[in-house]
Amino acid sequence: MNTPRGEMLVLSSDSAFQLKLIPLNPYEFTGAGVELPESSETAESIRSSPEFGLRPLDESDLHGIINSLTGSSEPGLNIEDILKRTPLSIEDISPKASHILRGPVLTRPDLGSLSPELLKRQISLDRSAERTFRKRFPERAGMYF
Repeated sequence: MNTPRGEMLVLSSDSAFQLKLIPLNPYEFTGAGVELPESSETAESIRSSPEFGLRPLDESDLHGIINSLTGSSEPGLNIEDILKRTPLSIEDISPKASHILRGPVLTRPDLGSLSPELLKRQISLDRSAERTFRKRFPERAGMYF
């Protein structure tokens, strides 16, 4: 999960990291990060969200989505039903599949809105990332901070 401000939450099956990144160019970043404790409720709630991946859609799925969006009297399709499907790899998707749903992509305007513990860490990471940026790139940092 990421935010437009360079805050990131990176999860794997056995660990989680909270990062604050400052872009140096499109391919390089500097910043700070911390590993979250294993008992983090926020990490567990995000892990329980649908897995990112590719899900082929058939014509009935598309009609259901369109009916849901347009408010048609015909029964619509809940996007949650599609996201519950197991995601497939590119190799496993049939060449006949003409439409593919990619996602979900989880993003928020601010990670601190997830929980007070993340907000506290985020404030600390912001200061630490800024300090690192000023130390490593003093000429550049003067323009931004």
